[in-house]
Amino acid sequence: MMNSVGFGVIGAVVKGSLLTFALFLIYGTVPFFGAFAGIFVPFPCIYYTLKHGRVSGYAIVLLMILLLAFLNQNSLLPYLVLAGVCSLALPELLARGMGSTRVLFITVALNTSLVACLAAVAVVLFSVNLDEQLGRIIQEALTQVGETYRQSGLSGKELQSLDEGLKLLERSFVLLYPSFAVILFGVVAGLNLLLLKRVSASLGKNIHFVNFSDYRNADALVWLLIIAGFTLLVDIPVLTRVTLNILFLLYFLYFIQGLAICSWFAKRKNFPRVLQIVFYVVFAVQPLLTAIVAVIGLADLWAGFRSRKINENL
Repeated sequence: MMNSVGFGVIGAVVKGSLLTFALFLIYGTVPFFGAFAGIFVPFPCIYYTLKHGRVSGYAIVLLMILLLAFLNQNSLLPYLVLAGVCSLALPELLARGMGSTRVLFITVALNTSLVACLAAVAVVLFSVNLDEQLGRIIQEALTQVGETYRQSGLSGKELQSLDEGLKLLERSFVLLYPSFAVILFGVVAGLNLLLLKRVSASLGKNIHFVNFSDYRNADALVWLLIIAGFTLLVDIPVLTRVTLNILFLLYFLYFIQGLAICSWFAKRKNFPRVLQIVFYVVFAVQPLLTAIVAVIGLADLWAGFRSRKINENL
């Protein structure tokens, strides 16, 4: 019996490490579509940790660190930032009986804290100019995107609009990269939780997943929105930048609540699953629609679009 358990753990570590490395390799080598693989880099570790215990998870992360340190040290930091915390914290918190929403927010907080500490070390000890470094990375990434569209045969007027849009996007990323990073951590943790929910029956464990359609932000969050709005009236550049990042995070949170309301109505009206997925994709990529959905999420505080009472899950 002990041998079978031991072989089970060893097999989990081997399979988890190979799957993690494959996903991370796709993330680092395949343009555009590799980003989707990158989101699920933590998933093998999360799954096998819950199925075979935390030893499996620690072993998978350790093997990935050793492998990347040997093959490509430049990939080590991106792996730790993108997947390290999520791979270990998310299954640990779920195993302790916490609800999925609380687990998501704690995981994001831990990931953000790690990145903040690394950024502080880089600035204080190595005098790194984060704005300059990240600005250059963002510019290079957007330049590649622009080249891809130029090769698709756009006309002169369309190219001009593209260049203007990319410049605006570059300025936005440079200004709001702290909130973009937090949102990225939230998306990674959230989508891994959704995938885990789909396969949770194979784990043989009782994990408490909150239905996405029941998601609701804390009512008190609106006061932070109001305070941040008034803070923009103060003409202090550093304070303005911090406030804009807070507002962007709040915008995203209310957008998620708006999506949850749309999901609730879709389930109530029995919309086909494929149609729901199309709606979510359109909502996510159309800026005007995201604003409308965010307003719906904010208005839910007073309107109560979902008739039955939903417990706050924060």
